[in-house]
Amino acid sequence: MSHRRALTLAVGVIAFAMLTTVVGIANGAPVDFLVTDLVMGLTFVVCGLAAAWLRPISPAGPMLLACGGLWFAGSYAPTGHPILFPLGFAFEGYYDLVLAALLLILSSRAQRLQPLWLIRALGASMAARSLGRLLLLDPEPNFAAFESIEIVSNFAIAVFAALVGVVALRRLLRSGPVLRRVRWLIVVAGGAAMAARAFDSLEYGWSTATGDLLLTIADPGGAIFGWAMFGARTLVPIAFLFATLRLRSAPGPLGPLSAGLERPDGPGTVGDALRTALGDPSLVVLRPADGVAWTAEDGAPAALPGPSDGRGVTMVGPKDRASAALVHDPALLEQPELLAAVVRVLRLALENERLESELREQLQAVTESRQRIVTAAEEERRRLERDLHDGAQQRLIGVMLALQQARSTADEGAAPKSLREQLDAAARETTEAIHELRELARGIHPAILEDEGLEAAVTALARRVGIPVDVGMTLDGRLPRLVESTAYFTIAEALTNTQRHARASHATVRVVHAGASLELEVIDDGEGGAAAERGSGLRGLGDRVMALGGRFEVVSDAAHGTRLRATIPTK
Repeated sequence: MSHRRALTLAVGVIAFAMLTTVVGIANGAPVDFLVTDLVMGLTFVVCGLAAAWLRPISPAGPMLLACGGLWFAGSYAPTGHPILFPLGFAFEGYYDLVLAALLLILSSRAQRLQPLWLIRALGASMAARSLGRLLLLDPEPNFAAFESIEIVSNFAIAVFAALVGVVALRRLLRSGPVLRRVRWLIVVAGGAAMAARAFDSLEYGWSTATGDLLLTIADPGGAIFGWAMFGARTLVPIAFLFATLRLRSAPGPLGPLSAGLERPDGPGTVGDALRTALGDPSLVVLRPADGVAWTAEDGAPAALPGPSDGRGVTMVGPKDRASAALVHDPALLEQPELLAAVVRVLRLALENERLESELREQLQAVTESRQRIVTAAEEERRRLERDLHDGAQQRLIGVMLALQQARSTADEGAAPKSLREQLDAAARETTEAIHELRELARGIHPAILEDEGLEAAVTALARRVGIPVDVGMTLDGRLPRLVESTAYFTIAEALTNTQRHARASHATVRVVHAGASLELEVIDDGEGGAAAERGSGLRGLGDRVMALGGRFEVVSDAAHGTRLRATIPTK
C-alpha cells in the first residue's frame, strides 16, 4: 500500500471513530466505555498506519487499518440509538476475522491465506450471527430464531477461532529457527486475539442458551479478567507492528555478513558467514561447475533441491549464469527484502573474489615472466663470461706468449734496442689488456662465485674495495645459482657506490640465510643521500630482487650513511 493511500485510509477511520464517539455521547453511552473503546480502535489505526508506512509490501498495514475501521463499526452497539444499536451489535467482532486472516498469512511460509476453508468457515459463522442479530430490526422480531442462530453461530465462531490459533501455533512449532525467531511474536499476539474471540463467543452463546454469564463484573475475578482482555487486545496491534518492524530491520545481519566475507579465504568461509548472519545453520552455498553442474562448499558434486524437497533456493545472479545458489530454510523466502540485500552483498563479494583471483593469476604470470627475464639475463652473463674466458682472453694470452718468445729471440739475435723496447711495450699492453678483460669477465659473472659460492665471492670482493669492509656471513651450504648471483651483484653495486660516491671510511656486509629467505645488509658511514628512485644502478638491483619475489630497501639520510637491505626468497 502506498503512503498516500495508507494516510487516506487512516484519516477516514479516525473520522469514523470521532463520529462513533459523538453518537455515543449524544445517546448517553458510558464515558469510560467510549474512552477505552476509542483507545483500542485508535491503537489499531496508529499501528496499521505505521506498518503500512514503514513496510508498504506487508499486508499488516492495510489489514490493521481495516481492523480499526471494523472495531469502530461494532462500537455502535452500546450507543443506545434505535437503528445504530442493532447494526453495531450485528457487525461486532469482524475485526477478529481480519486478524485471523492476517495471522494465517504471516504464519505461513508462502505468506498466503491458508487454509482458506478455515477463514471461510469463520466468516460464514460471523455472517450467520450477523443475520440472526439483524432480525432484531424487525418490528416484531423472532426471538426464538435469534437465540438459535446466536447459540450455534457463537459456538462455531469459538471453535473456528480456536482452530486458527492452533494452526498458527502448530506452524510455529514445526518451523525452523529462522521462522521461529521472526514469527513467534505474531503467533503469540494473534493466538491471544483468537483466544479472546473464542472466549467472547462462548460467553455470548452460553449466556444466550442459559441466561447466565460465564464471568460478570460482579464476580471476584470478572473485573480483573475484563481488564486483562482489554490489555491483551490492545497489545495485539502493537505486537503485529513490532513484528513488522523486525522484518523491516532484517537486513541488520548485513554488517556481520560483510565482516565475515572479509576474512581470509578458506573452505566454507562464505557459507559460514551466511549461516552466522542469517541464523540458518542449514544454509548451503553451491557454486557452478562447467556452467551446468554444481559443487558444494567442500568441492563435492551437488544438485539443486526440487520443489518437493522442502528447501528454499535463492540464485545469486541470473539463473543461466548465476555465480552461486543459496539453499536455505524456506522461511527466509518470507523476507524478500533481506534476501535481496544479502544477494547484493554476496554478489559483490563473489565478484571481488573473482577479480582478486584473476589479479593473483596475472601477478603470478608477471612474476614468473620477470623471473624468466632475470634467469635469461643471468644465463647470458654466464655465456659472455665463458666466451671472454675461453675466447678473447685465451687469444690474448697466446699473443702475450708469442711476444715473450719474440723478445727472447731478439735477445739471442742481438736485435736493435728499439725493437726490443717495442716488444716489451707490446707485452706490457697485452698483459694489461688481459687484466682488464679478466676484470670485465669478473664483473659480468665472477668465476669464483660459480666455483666456490657466495661467501668466497663476497670475501674476495671485499678485499678489492679501497676501504675496510667487515664481512659477516651465516650460510648453510650453497644456494640456488640465481639467488647467489642476485645477492652478489647487489652487494657489489652497494660497495661500488660506497667507494665512489659516499666518501665512507668503513663498510659492513652481513648476509644470513634464515629459513626460506636470504637476508643481506650493506652499511657504510659515508655522507648518505643515495636513492634507488633516481635511475641509478640501485633501482635496477631493486627490480631484480623484487622479480624474485623479494624485498629491497635503501635508507640513506644525509650525513648518516647508507643502509641497504634486501630479502631474497631461496625456495
